[in-house]
Amino acid sequence: MAIKRRTLIWAGVAVAALALLLVPRLVGGDEGAGGGQGGGGRGGPGGRGGDTLVVTGAVVRAEPMEDRLTTTGQLLAEEEVEIRAEVAGRVISLPFREGTFVRRGQLLAAIDTDVLEAQLRALRTRHELAAVQARRQRQLFEIGGLSRQAVDQAEAEARVLEAEMQGLRAEIQRRRIYAPFSGQVGLRSVSAGAYVSPGDPIATLRAAATLKLEFAVPERHLGQVSVGDDVVFEVPGQERTFRASVYAIEQSVESATRSFTVRARTDNSGGLLTPGGYAEVNLVLAQDDDALAVPAGAIVPGVDSAAVFVVDAGRAERRPVALGIRAADRVQVIGDLAAGDTVLTSSVDQARPGQPVRVSVAE
Repeated sequence: MAIKRRTLIWAGVAVAALALLLVPRLVGGDEGAGGGQGGGGRGGPGGRGGDTLVVTGAVVRAEPMEDRLTTTGQLLAEEEVEIRAEVAGRVISLPFREGTFVRRGQLLAAIDTDVLEAQLRALRTRHELAAVQARRQRQLFEIGGLSRQAVDQAEAEARVLEAEMQGLRAEIQRRRIYAPFSGQVGLRSVSAGAYVSPGDPIATLRAAATLKLEFAVPERHLGQVSVGDDVVFEVPGQERTFRASVYAIEQSVESATRSFTVRARTDNSGGLLTPGGYAEVNLVLAQDDDALAVPAGAIVPGVDSAAVFVVDAGRAERRPVALGIRAADRVQVIGDLAAGDTVLTSSVDQARPGQPVRVSVAE
C-alpha cells in the first residue's frame, strides 16, 4: 500500500514538471502571434515584435520658422543733458517754461554779472587809453623821437589789457546758460533769486523726437544680431506695438551678466513714448520661410552632432543632421532630408540602422 502511494506521488511530480516545461512555450507562441498582428508585443508601441520595432513617426514638413528672442529694455532720449550751474552766483533769470520745447542756443538761465560788467567797463577804458598811448609812441618812434623799447612796452600793455577783457567776457558768458540742442526742457530745480554753486542742477533737457531702445542680449547669440535688424517692442499703457532698427552693438560682453548691449532707434515724433520707460522687446534672430522641421523628440543628440532616424522601405536609417531654428516643440533640420520623409519620434534611443520598423504616423 505504501509502495503504491509513493508511486502515485512520483507520478504526480512528473506530470507537474512536464506542465511547467510546456506552459511557457504555449504562452510565448500566443504572445508572438499577438505581437505579429500589430499589438507591439508586450511593450506596446515602442516595444519589439520579434525584431521589428513598433514606433510612432512624423512627416518632415517645410514651414516658415523664426528664432525669436524676448527680453526687456529701456527707452532713452536721443540726446539728454542735465543743465547745471558752471559758476557760483545768484540766478537772475530763468527765461523758459517748464515742459516746453526750446531751440538750440536759447537762453535757459542767467546768473548775476553786475560786478563783472563793471570790471569790464573799467578795463575797456584802460585799454582804450593804452591803445592811444601805443599809437602816439609809434608815431614818435617813426620820427626818431623815441626808442624801440618804449614803443614795444606800450603796445604790449595794450595787448595785455585786451587779453584781460577777453577773459572777463568769457567769465560773463559762463554765467549765461544756453540750450546745447533743441528739445524738451523738464522741471526747474531752482527759482530766480536763488544762489547756486558750481554743479547745482537747474533743469534737464531732452531731445525726444527720436528715442533709443537699449536692451541686453545673452552671449550665446553673439553674431546673430546685426546693425539694421528690426526690433518689435511694447510699452505699458499702450495697446499697439512699436518698431525700432538696430544701429549700434556693444563689442564687449558684460562679465557679470554674460550679455552684450544693443541699441536700436525708433521714431517718436508723435510723442507716444517716454524716455526712461520700460519696454518688452522681441527680436527675430533667424528666419527661414521654407525650413524643414521635425518634432523635437525625433532628434538623436550626440556629443558633437545630431541625427534622426528616417523610415526607408520599412527600415530605420540613421541620418546626421545640423540643427537650425528651434521653436517651442519643433526643430529645423539641415541635412539629407526632404519634405515628405517620415522620421521616428519614439524609441529613437532603441532604434538601430537597418532595423525593421512598423510606424504609426501622428497627424
